[in-house]
Amino acid sequence: MTLRGGLTLLVVAAAVLGQSHNHRADPTYSGWNVLEVKALPPFLNLEALGFPSHMDLLSFNTGAGTTLLAVAQERLTQFMQRLTEAGVAFQTKINDLSQLFIRPLTYDVTRSLPRGDLTFDRYMYYQEIESYIEALPSKHRNKVQVDEIGRSVEGRPIYLITINKKTKTRKVDKPVIFIEAGAHAREWVSPASALYLVERLLESPSLLRNAEWRLVPLLNPDGYVYSWHHDRLWRKNRAPSSVPECFGVDLNRNFDFYWGGVQAGRDPCSDLYQGSNPFSEPESRALRKAVSAVKRRTKAYISLHSFGQTFLYPWSYSRAGNNSKSKDLVNLADGMVRKIEAAGGTRYNISSSGVSLLVGGASDDWVASQGVPYVYTMELRDRGETVFHLPEHLIVPTGEDVWTAMKYLGRKLRYRRKNKRN
Repeated sequence: MTLRGGLTLLVVAAAVLGQSHNHRADPTYSGWNVLEVKALPPFLNLEALGFPSHMDLLSFNTGAGTTLLAVAQERLTQFMQRLTEAGVAFQTKINDLSQLFIRPLTYDVTRSLPRGDLTFDRYMYYQEIESYIEALPSKHRNKVQVDEIGRSVEGRPIYLITINKKTKTRKVDKPVIFIEAGAHAREWVSPASALYLVERLLESPSLLRNAEWRLVPLLNPDGYVYSWHHDRLWRKNRAPSSVPECFGVDLNRNFDFYWGGVQAGRDPCSDLYQGSNPFSEPESRALRKAVSAVKRRTKAYISLHSFGQTFLYPWSYSRAGNNSKSKDLVNLADGMVRKIEAAGGTRYNISSSGVSLLVGGASDDWVASQGVPYVYTMELRDRGETVFHLPEHLIVPTGEDVWTAMKYLGRKLRYRRKNKRN
């Protein structure tokens, strides 16, 4: 397929699928098909597509050169016909997306947790996550501090967990490793993995001796709640917009670095809507505040997302990559990938973010622009087989992937710091 053919395809697709509205035509996704299309987002006019109510871009695989799209049943025949006419290969991966979502996951009201407890046997309700986080300081008095760094659009607290082995003799400003999760509502395994990492760090005093770990485990609590009760594939926060029936801003397009410049989502009804201006959202402002407070000490920043099993490094706004540091970023990512595989985990790829999808306003690019040397987006399991509905038996293995990678990262950065001092 030529680049020109891909552009024509998506302009036509916009006309076929109708005007863009981010409330779904059917939030149960009954009859929606998931298509694997032989084309990548860099060659597709995303703004022309507009992500209407009858379509959702799910993910992409740079190695295979494919994109996963969910298409509503009532527009499927027209869309497949346009693909064929444009000479673009595709195959159907899932015939009825709703059947995937009604598989018997165990998150039900009969299995609620005692206050302050957590589980990785199932995904946790928002109230359970909140309760667990709030109980951490009393359980680990010399290791954990919890701060509320802001409130969401709907008034839910956004928490920062700081894990640091305190010394009695003197205050030490240790290097910071910062982890952010839960920016996209539908990616449930992201906050679950962040909380798994919290538990493993608390069991590992050696990793706390020379680094301070800071985690924002659920940046988008409103969207998370909405994805449980209304729309399983909801992505954004829940901010009202200038269009009464359209809600939400994609928090990972709302940061002030090339905001609005590349593949900008200017339509308030788009799933990729960037917001009215940079840092328009209380959630992105809260993260800015937390990062800015320690940016001079922060040596690494990891943004946890799903799915795709890939380590992405800056820049997202350009296909050139982070030329001054690309080799270092790839080498460190390669070490994390090898450790995950050696520990029995799954295979992760490594790529510059811009090779996959050119975007502006991403959190990882903004953090890198603040001078943080090692910045990654870690796209977690799987490769799209379960469309954000990762089975619960894979929560722990995915958490182990994150733990193995962060353990390697922490030790590697400590080693590099020692060498600099010597």
